[in-house]
Amino acid sequence: MTQQVVQYFVSALAISQLLFMGLCYLAHYGQQALSRLVAVYCLGLASYIILMMPVTQASPLPLKQMFLLLAIISPFMLWVISHRLFTNQLKTPTWAWLVLLTYISLRLTGSSATALSYELNGLLLAVLMYLPLIVMLAFSSHAIFLAIHHFNNDLVEHRRKLRVAFVFTMGLIVSIIVASGFLQFLPETVHIFFIGMMFLHALFFNIFIFRLHEESPRVAASGEPVSQPNIRTFYSRSDKTFFDQLNATLEKDLLYASSGLTITSLADAMQVREYMLRRFINQKLGYRNFNQFLNEFRVKKAIEILKSSGESGAKISGIALDVGYASLSSFNKAFKELHGVTPSVYRNRLLVS
Repeated sequence: MTQQVVQYFVSALAISQLLFMGLCYLAHYGQQALSRLVAVYCLGLASYIILMMPVTQASPLPLKQMFLLLAIISPFMLWVISHRLFTNQLKTPTWAWLVLLTYISLRLTGSSATALSYELNGLLLAVLMYLPLIVMLAFSSHAIFLAIHHFNNDLVEHRRKLRVAFVFTMGLIVSIIVASGFLQFLPETVHIFFIGMMFLHALFFNIFIFRLHEESPRVAASGEPVSQPNIRTFYSRSDKTFFDQLNATLEKDLLYASSGLTITSLADAMQVREYMLRRFINQKLGYRNFNQFLNEFRVKKAIEILKSSGESGAKISGIALDVGYASLSSFNKAFKELHGVTPSVYRNRLLVS
């Protein structure tokens, strides 16, 4: 009896923090799609906790399936949030939605069969129970990878800080949920410990987010278009001097063509502090990560080569290597994102005109 009281108490604390997080995002940033995703994610985590309560175990099957549905989509929601926030891509790939529908169908089917006292074993157990859990673990693991990936290239300082908190809290919470799915027959004390950890991490994340309260809209606006660098926006001579120094350093010894160029090595070459360079490229030039800035610089150099080469110009693959791209596909992708066409089509248009 005492154990159940402790579980209900800890569950109430964890649910309160999760719902508080979701409601705050909806209240303050309700117009942003990312805030609605966070709210659904928090609801999914809260549903998992409710599902673990003893009183829910005796509930009607449709109610339990509803909580299960919300719980098992939380790893996918975490991945969508991470994908939008840390890759600056608003559109969720079609394949991801298909995978979501597949593993939800399998998991709900397995849960219904178990509730109806149908014994699952062998291949059925693997397909209906463990396969969905593996997919959920893959989504949550990749979400953490996206948060860690290109940490040093992110130019938005507050989002860099958010990456650390995101990995430490949200990733761990979902990992706990998925792990408990593999270990369904753990003692109740372990479940209480899991829920307690969820409460503490949700509390930590809430405190961290409120410290970034004023910068949250800028952090969440991951899909905003990148502004083009424009010399007329520089209102001080020091900004103009820094911009000239940046370009001269990239031009010197064709540094921009180095395939391993990072913002750290560029700052070292300029002999300036890395945070100063990061802040300048983000706040003065309008880029949200270093790769966007470097891609545009390299593509600009490629266009100069295309314009000067004419009909007897170098191969596109050769130009890609000359400006720092390791492969023709990455060059084509970067070029098309900026100009809407591939380099070969752009060259043909130059020849026609």
